[in-house]
Amino acid sequence: MNDHQGAPPVGALLRRPAVVVRHAILHALASAGFDDVLPAHLGVFQHPGPDGLRPGVLAARTQASKQAMNHLLHQLEGAGYLVREPHVTDRRTRIVRLTDRGWSAMAVMREALHGLERGWAEALGERTYAELQRALLRLEDVLDDTLPR
Repeated sequence: MNDHQGAPPVGALLRRPAVVVRHAILHALASAGFDDVLPAHLGVFQHPGPDGLRPGVLAARTQASKQAMNHLLHQLEGAGYLVREPHVTDRRTRIVRLTDRGWSAMAVMREALHGLERGWAEALGERTYAELQRALLRLEDVLDDTLPR
């Protein structure tokens, strides 16, 4: 499967950009006054964000247990980033809603990520970067198909 002799596996190559993204986002959040967002909380905020989703869906996306996700949501709710409210049609189910503070933090995260991506697109060239993005989007579809419904 690896066409390039001696090249690391793709999974290993994805790790370093992920670490860089996490570091840049946490730094931007802290600089903007959101210094109570911890590395573990970033999974809750991952694209497309938690607003309107059930905790179980967020747990599946991050491959966390429902208990662990509820713990993270409790922390973020206590810090004013989100609220959990009853689902409109199923009162047994909760839905996550971002607060103004949560939306502001999401905006900081998006801007930090866009800054990184602009630099990567410039370094790789627009065409190569667009091809990388398309390939990763196809991989996202594959990963989404493996999530429990």
